[in-house]
Amino acid sequence: MKTFEPFRQGSRELALISRSYTQTAVLDLASGEVIAEEPADSGGFCPVGFYVPDWWDLHNASVFPGSEHWRADYEWPTGDFGFVWGCEWGDDSSWKVQYLDLSDVQRGVVRRDERFGYVELAVFGFSNPCLSLDPVPPQQSGRPPFITEQWPSTSAAC
Repeated sequence: MKTFEPFRQGSRELALISRSYTQTAVLDLASGEVIAEEPADSGGFCPVGFYVPDWWDLHNASVFPGSEHWRADYEWPTGDFGFVWGCEWGDDSSWKVQYLDLSDVQRGVVRRDERFGYVELAVFGFSNPCLSLDPVPPQQSGRPPFITEQWPSTSAAC
């Protein structure tokens, strides 16, 4: 399962985690403390993976955050939303995707909703590396294989 997804809000390094079977939480990577978590009675949705769009999804490596050519308008996305996929407790074996509102995590609030309705993910060909019998060397995490949509470019002309 991929229940660890690092992301950034401003200068703060955070990560989505699932430390309970049906809850999404946000971990502050500097302190190691959970700063936000869904309520225990948030329903029976069981997370198996997270995704938060970040700067690397939209920009090439020509300008790095903090470099002399960096501008504040390059900051989008700001880590204020993400996605969780998983299944409903007692449901069939298909995975669904839901929206995560992360805009208030620094105030201790994570909100999840079925913004897209009951959407089953097409996961044909996906194999969980945790269950593989062949050891896989560590590598940089990327988008899940079923996320193939390219984000529109938001960079302005120089």
